[in-house]
Amino acid sequence: MAQYTIITEESRLKKYVGNLLTRGVKKLALDMEGDQGMFRYRYAVSILQCFDGENAAVIDVLKMGGSDTLREFLTCQDIVKVMFACGNDIFMAQTVLGCTITPINDISVAQKLLGLPINLAAYLNIDKEEKDAFQRANWLLRPIKPALLEYAVNDVLKLLEIENGLASQLVERGLYEEYIRASRAASDKKHISNPHLLFETKFPGYAKMPFEKKRRAAALWIFRELLGERFDCPVGYLLPKKSLRQVLYSDKELPHAVEAELNRHRKPQKRLGLGLIKELLDAAARSPHIPEKSASLKRRRVYPKPQEARNEGGGV
Repeated sequence: MAQYTIITEESRLKKYVGNLLTRGVKKLALDMEGDQGMFRYRYAVSILQCFDGENAAVIDVLKMGGSDTLREFLTCQDIVKVMFACGNDIFMAQTVLGCTITPINDISVAQKLLGLPINLAAYLNIDKEEKDAFQRANWLLRPIKPALLEYAVNDVLKLLEIENGLASQLVERGLYEEYIRASRAASDKKHISNPHLLFETKFPGYAKMPFEKKRRAAALWIFRELLGERFDCPVGYLLPKKSLRQVLYSDKELPHAVEAELNRHRKPQKRLGLGLIKELLDAAARSPHIPEKSASLKRRRVYPKPQEARNEGGGV
């Protein structure tokens, strides 16, 4: 079993980071576990697991709460964080912790540049399905099960070794500078952290909808977020994305279409009332995020071509 230290207090985290800097640690293997809408409405970072080449540590972010030291650690320019496929971790850090992770060396970027399969499980001698099962576990429960902690630590123990081997190949092929540029670019990407704004990219078929349909789709998306927040429940369990589109194109009035879809598989005692649905739909319709036509479009009416008008089917 891997040996590791569990850090649950900011004072201990500050001591840990200070020790890394005092020892001149330049690279640190880093990974993250948390919940991205599988168990609760709000996203959460549970732990960060680290390995500096000698010692492993688990930072209990959930117990620590908001921490300036944690943000300083994740953005410390003196320590390169070696990660694998860091895009989702960057998203979670920005969304939950209010910072990015930088600087980063991303092993998946190295694999792509070298024409290798983008894979980590094979290096760790762990079955991909087993790894996926650990990642889908409920990391919000405390105490964390020993098997989960052992998995988390083992996930970072070989990252420095793997990255070092790939870096040598990149240098030989003259690709190392490109690797660094591509890895660091991930830290600079700004993710949309407000889920109410994601309808443009996440609502099925949104880009091809006529304008008024887009407004209704946006309101329906925001309604789902308000409902998830009200019950602290993952929104995908309430209304899957494919159901959103079915509701949008239903012949029923929107509140009744939503009610039918929400309660389709619910027991009578757990069905959601029409009053609550109308309340949250009204709140969603008043959201400042509902798209508005630009001033130029308001001044100049644009008439669709006959074929385009037929495709709109009359609109809603």
